[in-house]
Amino acid sequence: MSEQADRLRLEELAFFGRVGAGVTHDMRNVLSIIGEYAGLLEDLAALADRGKPVDVERLKKVSGSIARQVKKGTETMERFSRFAHATDQQTASFDLAGLVENVAALGQRQAAQAGCRLQVELPEKPVSVRSNPFSLQRAVYGAVDLILGCPEKDEAVTIEVVSQGAAAEIRVSGRVVGGKGDGRWAEQVAGLSAALAELGGSLETSTAGGTVRLVLSIPG
Repeated sequence: MSEQADRLRLEELAFFGRVGAGVTHDMRNVLSIIGEYAGLLEDLAALADRGKPVDVERLKKVSGSIARQVKKGTETMERFSRFAHATDQQTASFDLAGLVENVAALGQRQAAQAGCRLQVELPEKPVSVRSNPFSLQRAVYGAVDLILGCPEKDEAVTIEVVSQGAAAEIRVSGRVVGGKGDGRWAEQVAGLSAALAELGGSLETSTAGGTVRLVLSIPG
């Protein structure tokens, strides 16, 4: 295996760990909130044992809050499961729009920490491609990470999926401070270009008026 291939594998492993750590943090928050509501239910039960009237509306509110947290946790784990199962196959046919949507959902926490948000624009019909799904997820996340390295606060980073005949494009754009992120820009672009080249794709970058646009071309 070449030095470049070794480096890409290490970057993909770090990417998996980074996403996993984010999901773990989110799930810890969910469980912590459920634990707080469970403690509140215990307090209400203790009051009932002492003959105090039960506040039914409060019970309903607590129950509803727990249900919402369970739903949030379930959705988070389902997204991570889809992400992790992308490692099962080196090459597979899949819907690019669905993959991008899932990656964007997993990246919302990172965007929030950077002071902005991810906005996804997907076509009405599925966009079928045949590629390495895990490596492609890492490439999409890497493109988003480039812009989140130094974003304009309270701005949206847009991820758009476009069908181009037998091929497809993933267009990532957003406003950044100074026009081109931080000092890691050139190194990150080179790494992202190499990752896409391994998939048979390519990367184009452009900057205009403080907005950076990255176009990831993917063969069909």
